[in-house]
Amino acid sequence: MATEIKIPKSYRYYKLSNLREVCGILKLDIENMLQPVQSIEPSDILQGVLKRSLTIPMLNEKARSELLVMPILSELSYLNKNFKPLSGIHFEVEKEKGLQGICDFLISNNPYVGELDVPVVCIFEAKDDSVDRWYGQCGAEMYAARLFNERAGNNINIIYGAVTNGITWQFLKLEGQYLYVDSQRYGIANLPQLLGAIQKVYNFYK
Repeated sequence: MATEIKIPKSYRYYKLSNLREVCGILKLDIENMLQPVQSIEPSDILQGVLKRSLTIPMLNEKARSELLVMPILSELSYLNKNFKPLSGIHFEVEKEKGLQGICDFLISNNPYVGELDVPVVCIFEAKDDSVDRWYGQCGAEMYAARLFNERAGNNINIIYGAVTNGITWQFLKLEGQYLYVDSQRYGIANLPQLLGAIQKVYNFYK
């Protein structure tokens, strides 16, 4: 008797095993996925905001998202007018597969976007603990973004993403049936390198 596949209720419940069983996506590790990265010097504004933010207790994902992640994405949005971070969007693509729920940040490179629209090119998920636990959720959102784009006639083959606890960032790439996880981690301890890594992702879509 075939084992019934359990469908997660939403993105948040997706594990890597669900991603494989429900979506046919396999995880592969890859070394230095974004190298070489050209460092970008942060503005005084960003450095000041992060310095102040780190003095504030961050007890959950929402706090880390607002105090650490959004300032970084805002900096890159200022440098790249076409890339708009959309925060806290309900993203329902295929309810019967559990591809629904709130995404922390969807990035569109539509310069005129004021609401969710294609193409969605990146997903960033902010967590309050170890980034390793959340590859499944981020991967499911990346898979949903690909479907969302395809159904609108925008066949972008590669979707990037990252899981971050605000301090450490780990990048992912969905290509074909594989979710690639970068072996290198980036972080605000080396802010120019982190900004360069995000910029490298954005450059792919220019």
